[in-house]
Amino acid sequence: MVSHRLPHDIHPGIAPRPTLRRRLDQLMRALLPSLFIALSTVILSAGLSIPGQGELSFGIAAGTVFFWSAHRPLSMTPTMTFCIGLLCEMLSFGPPGVFLFSLLVFHGVAHLWRYGLSRISFLYAWALLGGLALVLSLFGWVIACIGTLTLLSPVPSLFQAALTIGIYPTLSAFFTWARSTVADPEQA
Repeated sequence: MVSHRLPHDIHPGIAPRPTLRRRLDQLMRALLPSLFIALSTVILSAGLSIPGQGELSFGIAAGTVFFWSAHRPLSMTPTMTFCIGLLCEMLSFGPPGVFLFSLLVFHGVAHLWRYGLSRISFLYAWALLGGLALVLSLFGWVIACIGTLTLLSPVPSLFQAALTIGIYPTLSAFFTWARSTVADPEQA
């Protein structure tokens, strides 16, 4: 006689009751990436006299959107990305629409290639993020040059790309831990 052992989550009816507290906990865990971006953007938009505050805000937002769109798309939906992009856009001093467009591109690429990103090594995913950061930072520079009708220095855009590339491994390590602990809606 063969005994079938099924995981306990397959049995219907064996689950915690969906109380209001549990649903709120699940919602907060699902919204944690968006809340992280919102909080970091608000803090970095204040006058803290930190060199490269605007570039750091872009790097944190782009890395967060890229990671969560690839690894848990339900925690970073296109609507959430758009809303976070609008908030970042209102608090940034760059060319209008570039921050929002960049976050939507990061989300689109990571979401479209999420199955491939889960199978490749971290270095390839990091290289993809780096290429996107470079292209989108230079896009922002081009839009700024067109908006001012002068040729501006590309150094701030290159610094933004370098900062985005440099901060992603730290963000990725933190989010990998958070994905299985505090940001996991299933653990609510």
